[in-house]
Amino acid sequence: MGPPWGAVGHPWGTLEQLRGYGAALGGSGGTLGGSWAPLGGTGAAQVYVAALWGAQRPCGAAPRPPRPPQSPSPPRLTAPPALRMRQRCPPPPPPSPSPGRSHGGAGLGEETAHCARALCAGPAPPARGAPGGSGRAVTWGAAWRRAEPDGAGAARAGAMVTEEQVAAVGRTLLDAAQPLPARFRALFTLRGLGGPEAVACIGRAFGDGSELLKHELAYCLGQMRDEAAIPVLLAVLRDARQEPMVRHEAGEALGAIGNPAVLDVLKQYSEDPVVEVAETCQLAVKRLEWLQEHGEEPSSSPYQSVDPAPPAEERDVAKLREALLDEARPLFDRYRAMFALRNLGGRDAVLALADGLQAGSALFRHEIGYVLGQMQDEACVPQLTAALRSRTESPMVRHECAEALGAIAHPSCLETLRAFAQDEERVVRESCEVALDMYEYENGSQFQYADGLCKLQA
Repeated sequence: MGPPWGAVGHPWGTLEQLRGYGAALGGSGGTLGGSWAPLGGTGAAQVYVAALWGAQRPCGAAPRPPRPPQSPSPPRLTAPPALRMRQRCPPPPPPSPSPGRSHGGAGLGEETAHCARALCAGPAPPARGAPGGSGRAVTWGAAWRRAEPDGAGAARAGAMVTEEQVAAVGRTLLDAAQPLPARFRALFTLRGLGGPEAVACIGRAFGDGSELLKHELAYCLGQMRDEAAIPVLLAVLRDARQEPMVRHEAGEALGAIGNPAVLDVLKQYSEDPVVEVAETCQLAVKRLEWLQEHGEEPSSSPYQSVDPAPPAEERDVAKLREALLDEARPLFDRYRAMFALRNLGGRDAVLALADGLQAGSALFRHEIGYVLGQMQDEACVPQLTAALRSRTESPMVRHECAEALGAIAHPSCLETLRAFAQDEERVVRESCEVALDMYEYENGSQFQYADGLCKLQA
């Protein structure tokens, strides 16, 4: 699947300005760290302001973002979770009081109260740009797949919790008796926390029987960008017994981490007999070579995810659509058009991307599904639904389309997800199971998706 705005700062202002908002809302001193007064009176408002600055939250994952604006408005900076929580738009003003989420402390729901206590449990982390701070956001993907911390950010977040707490979340991830949605939430909690213990817990789960879970393990390790994950990702990529979807994601994760030391291995597997693995490694090689040529990561996107290719510089939707759908172009260039369209946003860009679900490469179609899930625009629900319903479509594409429908979370998605939660393909039915949990999260009152630490507080 921290704030999605990353190094550029929160769209509502600096940390000091947000602290000022907290004071204006009635906070004692307006601080967002561990010195809040006990929740009461305007406690919910304090929680709300804290959620705006996700990097200050010791729960280890970004707060649930609001629903994104629908086309034709382009996406703005945002934050999020769920499998791959990706990002969205800036939060709206605090909602009016409602049951379980009133602005009075006594009206806080149990889950919100537990999360609020966790929010107040530790000292504030280093400010952006300070030693030990991170320029990357911690987010969830579609609900969970958005932005992730690098090694520095992981260490910073991990310092707020004990190794025992990390291990406890890890036990949920590793417990095959737990419902898959609960294991996903534990995974994205670990992704947000980062650090060696979290990386080790995630790495141990590659022995699981769920192809979907292992795919997400590799995704999260790539988004964390912790080089400690390289050995396990290399092992997964080399293991022909692992499912192609898992090996593909391991190759992509190695490219996301960005260490050129893995170039030779990626070049070797660019000739893998499994086409999805080969294409992924070709893209990862191109990404690493692009990084070497330009000397820095691509500029931050509205989604703050680490993408397989930098966005193209072109801003004309028609030209980008032409490049996206041109099968004669190099796959890397088509991916660049894909991410440029995603960053532009709007109905025309969404529909151009949805046309990519008819492309020849299953890997490409799978990535289109991922990007549409990030954008969370209802305009593409018919195309995603058609792909999920197609029995001749690749399971890795159907899986991604199911997760995208869960992230969009429109009522029109619900019947389809329920129907295919019984699909004969395990990865499809598990994706629908997790997508239904995402749907409930998006339409419910839960404080955050990656709630592993909050559950320990309960």
